[in-house]
Amino acid sequence: MKIWLFTGCIVLCTLHLTAQDTATDSTHAGYIPTLSGGLGYIYNVNGGIPTLSPTVNPVLLLPLGNHVLVESRAEFTGVFQRRDGTSGDYTGKVFKNFDYGQVDWLANTHVMAVAGKYLLPFGWYSERSAFWLNNLQDFPINFPIGTRTSGTGVGGQLRGVITQTYNYSVQYAAYYSAHSNVNQLSAARTTGFDASIYFPNQHFEAGTSYQRYLDKPQINSVGTYMSWQPSRVPLDLRGEYDRSFNGQGYWIEGAYILSQVPAGNAFFRNVQLAGRAEQFFVLNGGGNGLPTVNTQRVEVGLNYYFRDNWRFVSSYGRQFTASKDLNLWNVGFTYRLLWPLWPERK
Repeated sequence: MKIWLFTGCIVLCTLHLTAQDTATDSTHAGYIPTLSGGLGYIYNVNGGIPTLSPTVNPVLLLPLGNHVLVESRAEFTGVFQRRDGTSGDYTGKVFKNFDYGQVDWLANTHVMAVAGKYLLPFGWYSERSAFWLNNLQDFPINFPIGTRTSGTGVGGQLRGVITQTYNYSVQYAAYYSAHSNVNQLSAARTTGFDASIYFPNQHFEAGTSYQRYLDKPQINSVGTYMSWQPSRVPLDLRGEYDRSFNGQGYWIEGAYILSQVPAGNAFFRNVQLAGRAEQFFVLNGGGNGLPTVNTQRVEVGLNYYFRDNWRFVSSYGRQFTASKDLNLWNVGFTYRLLWPLWPERK
């Protein structure tokens, strides 16, 4: 009963919010608090074990004048599996998590100071991914590198743009996180940085990340990443290589919108094909969220956009290891919401 009530709430919220989407001639948001985030429902099969995962991720944005922004994100995810693994009724629970909550102070055009619980800036996926945005619902195998132990830090961060011209811009982020065992504020003692350069004319970005894990055992993690969106083709390419004490790996991902198909364009311009190939190689036994055996995975996806913020998602993947090969299936929908908490004053 719990799963159907939770799923029903997601569907009703989606229909309610869709009805509230209206066009506006104004692009100025002023200082209006906003509820953003996403709703989703994913049916996943991992190695023959089905899982139902309804999810709600509200994001609160609270601007305080010209220079201060309070932002936070929570997560409510249901995990429901059959009692006997592959047969019987579905049973499970809803997990609640406080993803982050931070205060951003824009000191000037080059420096923004951040304090609170924040996402660790490492690699491409850590700060830029969400289930309502991702081309594929499964995270890369090497995602735990540089994001131990919870993917978040508790402390301070400086970030901003070092320099910007018409031809390129250079971004940076540097942080220090304290060790915390407080409920919903857990974090490891870490420090690190992320830096990237973006070429707007070529739609190309390349970056690097570094983390020093200061809890025992102390280890270093490094990563490099890139992304490219060709101007003449509706293609999104990205890739990343990461290395730490427990292993190293890489992934390459692409997504293509079929808007250039001449026949049936009204349908195909909403269809997206996606794919990812990745490999992970164990070092020092692996572990700490990483595989303990060398792993390869290939995944393909098919997504259909009913609207810019509402889509059907599906994917199939095959994972190869020396011990066991697995099939990975995902099918469901995601909805991205943007809801001002009160009307803008004219």
